[in-house]
Amino acid sequence: MRQTIARIHLDIYRDNIRAMREAIGPDVKLMAVVKSNAYGHGLVQIAQAAQEEQVDFLAVAIAEEGVILRQAGIDVPILVLEGLSAQSTRQAVLYGLTLTVHTKEHVQNAYAASKECGKPADVHLKLDTGMNRIGVKDKEEIPQLLDLLATMPQVRLRGAFTHFACADNADQGMTDAQLARFFKMIELLPKGLLLHAGASSAALMRPDTRFSMVRVGIALYGYPPVQTKVKLRPVLSWETEIIHVKEIRPGDSVSYGATMTANRPRKVATLAVGYGDGYKRLLSNKVSVLINGKRCPVLGTICMDQTMVDITDAGPVEIGSRAVLIGRDGEEEITAEELANIAATISYEVLLSISSRVPRTYHNEL
Repeated sequence: MRQTIARIHLDIYRDNIRAMREAIGPDVKLMAVVKSNAYGHGLVQIAQAAQEEQVDFLAVAIAEEGVILRQAGIDVPILVLEGLSAQSTRQAVLYGLTLTVHTKEHVQNAYAASKECGKPADVHLKLDTGMNRIGVKDKEEIPQLLDLLATMPQVRLRGAFTHFACADNADQGMTDAQLARFFKMIELLPKGLLLHAGASSAALMRPDTRFSMVRVGIALYGYPPVQTKVKLRPVLSWETEIIHVKEIRPGDSVSYGATMTANRPRKVATLAVGYGDGYKRLLSNKVSVLINGKRCPVLGTICMDQTMVDITDAGPVEIGSRAVLIGRDGEEEITAEELANIAATISYEVLLSISSRVPRTYHNEL
């Protein structure tokens, strides 16, 4: 069996939840964001760990993710962050998911689904304060939606929220402006709603954005987007194995396009991982892996299924030896953030790019 695996350390995820709870204080609820297969970590397993840690809410992007969780026995409240079609709304109501609404059509769909399913539909109102993605943009629309909701008692308005576009920027001007708009918009809403605005960045550095609840995704996986004293550790490590070892001579090139040519004798290992596994091709000749606790540079172009690395100075290496792509080996560590910086992207994308052919294994090393 190919030994390219992603290890998910559920004990670390739980520690991160506890650290975040301590940071936000006892009066603020915690919503754990598990959308997109829990940022590549495994939807059901991460949600189960979050439920065991008694998070107040889970967040998913689409109804199908919420249905999977309900079918797996997750009974924590679940917010679907996208506005849904009529068909998806019915599915969400049937499984007791909380809906995001920001148009009359969303409210009407929720009402129709509620009548059909014979159960109430809980909704949160999405307010667009400057992201210009989804949400009610003009506060004049809010009374119209409230009037419509008043005619549909089966559709229960439980919360309202917004999302900040630049919360991780050093310049907080945009966040300040969005926060001011949010305050003006929520003045028009009934009292007692669950209000949430801050995601990972704002939750950590802006107490004034926490309101009733914070939505935390990437920080719980160990990658806070801002500098923080809160102890948050990466949950995922990624490793593979050496499947071939050879010597090359000066003048020999490595991999497609001959993008690397040896200037001295080198020992080269071929790893059982490539861009088909999510180890991005644009990392070619730019990153290292860890073998025997030492950094071994990638040589040449990363292939679909294999990658070559320089093990000249790595010490004893043989077929079957372990290579760490993300994680710690001895005193050295490679993070998704490091790979993201080299690839000119963000840690979210690096984690989500690890493909489905890489098995996830789950560990509780308490």
